[in-house]
Amino acid sequence: MAVKGQRFQNYAEEIKLKAIEMYINGEGSYNSLSADLGLRSSTQLKN
Repeated sequence: MAVKGQRFQNYAEEIKLKAIEMYINGEGSYNSLSADLGLRSSTQLKN
């Protein structure tokens, strides 16, 4: 749950596009791709 004044992590457009391409090409699951790219959660790829 978010706390008042909390700042959220933002990721560069290139990382997001790379993750999408990797997922479409079957290079891994949401969980494995988020770990490979250093994302905090696989949910960030789904939204």
